[in-house]
Amino acid sequence: MRSSTISLLSILPFITGSALASTKSCSAKGTTGSSVIGVAAVATDGTTSAVAPSSSSSGDHTPPVGEVVPTSAAGDESAVSSVAAVDTGSSSSLTSASAALPTSTGGSSNSTGGNSNDPTISSGSHPTFEFKQPDKEDCKCGYKVSGLGDIYMPFKFQFNFSDIGDAGPFSGPDDLKQYGWRINQGHHAGGPSSNGTIWDEASGTLVDDPIYQCLGDPGSVSVQGGNLHLTMKGGQTPSGEMKCPEIIHDNATLYGIFQADIQLDNTPGTCQAFWMNHTIPGQYADELDIEALGGSMLEPTTEQPLPGLWSTNWDPNGNPNEPLDLNHTTGTDGKSPTPFPNDPTADFNSYIIAWVPGEYSPRYYNGKEIASPSQYNAIHAQEATFNNWSNNNKWWSGTVPQSDVTMKVRSVLFYYRTEEIQSLIDGCKEEDVCTV
Repeated sequence: MRSSTISLLSILPFITGSALASTKSCSAKGTTGSSVIGVAAVATDGTTSAVAPSSSSSGDHTPPVGEVVPTSAAGDESAVSSVAAVDTGSSSSLTSASAALPTSTGGSSNSTGGNSNDPTISSGSHPTFEFKQPDKEDCKCGYKVSGLGDIYMPFKFQFNFSDIGDAGPFSGPDDLKQYGWRINQGHHAGGPSSNGTIWDEASGTLVDDPIYQCLGDPGSVSVQGGNLHLTMKGGQTPSGEMKCPEIIHDNATLYGIFQADIQLDNTPGTCQAFWMNHTIPGQYADELDIEALGGSMLEPTTEQPLPGLWSTNWDPNGNPNEPLDLNHTTGTDGKSPTPFPNDPTADFNSYIIAWVPGEYSPRYYNGKEIASPSQYNAIHAQEATFNNWSNNNKWWSGTVPQSDVTMKVRSVLFYYRTEEIQSLIDGCKEEDVCTV
């Protein structure tokens, strides 16, 4: 079923039964100018640079896109060392190497990318999904993802936060750069924001209804007990200067399957998100979100009568300077989350964003497909992002929490493409590709 087109102005009244009478859009300023503000949006620095970290004691590093990195069975599948395991292929120019997995010049910032042999993924076509161990020791030619029709992905990024050891709270955006991560510092995270009004039934009048944003705060990010902690600190005064945690995989991708093991916190007052954020925030409103709202993950509340896990797409060519008017879709019917089958706060669970060419990019919870939009699939370069934020909006994140709220991430496993490389790596044959 194709999702209906709605805006934040229409979805919030549907959820709450209240109507927003008027709003004023706010633009967040990052180092590249105005940036998108979506349901889980952030104004990061907007760059698309590849990772170029400092060397670790082991001598490993996370390479820029296209750098040749010899791989082995241990390097592919064992727990990563002090630096994330990233497999790339060849840095040479791309030529046709296989009829079944053709090479191409890849996507661009204004194209959908992909290649002619990408499988068609539609709602329900792959209701369950699970990564397998690679069927070969040498995976320098990339991967076929068996759970999604053998779709080809040239690169892999695997990281366990336990490999860092206890660290933080952090003090700057580059404190985890050697591991392939960037921490948001001082730029907007979470939103939409407005200084609008809302109709108050009790008084029969319009009343002020400011909706705020957080600013990225490295001091709200730490690694404890082997897990990344993203802590929205409680008791903050609602304002545009609130602080919240956000961490970004420091490598631009164009399609991929992104898996994370996450433990949520059901304390009311925050939106906790794992999502793909575009890398051109001043120009596009492109993103793919998985979100959960503290306080209404398992049971409805007055403000959030629809508990569960929200899956949202935003118009890839929407205007980022009009954050409250952006068209987006949520779930298969445009307005509903997926109820959690278990308590997502009791332990870690697997969350997957399968961003593939076409109209449909399914999301998975513990290997089961959840309600996922089939409209506004992302088409621009994206970075995997985690954040935990409040905008003091009782109809979405909820009012600012009075106690700390911590979202935990244990590990990630990404198989992905880049704008430059969408197809089989030069010099490789189809039989050289690992199946996962």
